[in-house]
Amino acid sequence: MIGWLCKTWILIALVAGGLLLYGDSAALRLTAYNLSAIGMVLLLIDLMLDRRKQWGIFPTLDIDNALERSTSTPLSAALTWLGVVLLIITILILAVPRMSIGAPIPERSRPYLHVLTAAINDEWPDMPLRETPAAQTEQESSWKKTATLKTSRELGRGLVQLTIAYNKDGKERFNAYQDATRLKALSKWDWQRDPYNVRYQLIYLVLTDRTNFTTVRRYMINDTEAWKAALVCYNAGQGRWLARRAIAKQIRLPSDRWTGGLELAHGTREDTILYGRPLWQAVNEYPHNIFTRSVKYCGQV
Repeated sequence: MIGWLCKTWILIALVAGGLLLYGDSAALRLTAYNLSAIGMVLLLIDLMLDRRKQWGIFPTLDIDNALERSTSTPLSAALTWLGVVLLIITILILAVPRMSIGAPIPERSRPYLHVLTAAINDEWPDMPLRETPAAQTEQESSWKKTATLKTSRELGRGLVQLTIAYNKDGKERFNAYQDATRLKALSKWDWQRDPYNVRYQLIYLVLTDRTNFTTVRRYMINDTEAWKAALVCYNAGQGRWLARRAIAKQIRLPSDRWTGGLELAHGTREDTILYGRPLWQAVNEYPHNIFTRSVKYCGQV
């Protein structure tokens, strides 16, 4: 006869397996990961400490026998049932990402979320995972309209950090504003006088993400992995994604996904130190951070 603990393990395994197989969002995958982590910790304790023949969790407590005795009367059965419910609730609280159960969105985002929503509806109405650009904006600027990053090699400005990059001699290497104004939706943007314009900044983000996503989607296993690759393209250029694909194929890593595939396929050129850490680490952190932030924006755009 399968004891209640065995049934609990089977249930956790089925839930975790189902989420991993069919979950296509950061929240589901993180929940599955956390459930699996909790299960592994309990199982490790079980294997290391429990000397009884039956499958339990604690070394000196026969939980199956204790449960059988505790359900001998209606009152004790009710209390036992309540205890099991509380245990399950505790596991779920530990497993489900905190962001998905009510973490507040930044106050700075509130005046701009409707602008982002309008940009998505106008330029990419069938966007999958619509919360992603909101998290991307938070990653880029923390929703600060006048956010500015200025170094000897680049100048980034605004909510989405449109960038002008410079060579060592001070000449412009590329100018994202000039590229932006070649697009019909941004052709009227006087970026030299108004570089922080919220509406144009967010339209640029949506259009650029759409271009990158459309480019990579046919090569990626699903929308989630395509979004991760598209985010890398936004942050480091499409050349970075192409280089990672080439390396992945050489070393026989999956080239149709970022997680577990392209994120591991970095060559020696990415060992260059950038802002105190290797370039490959900065590239990998970008999609990871955005997907971690994105859960709280579900339903907000």
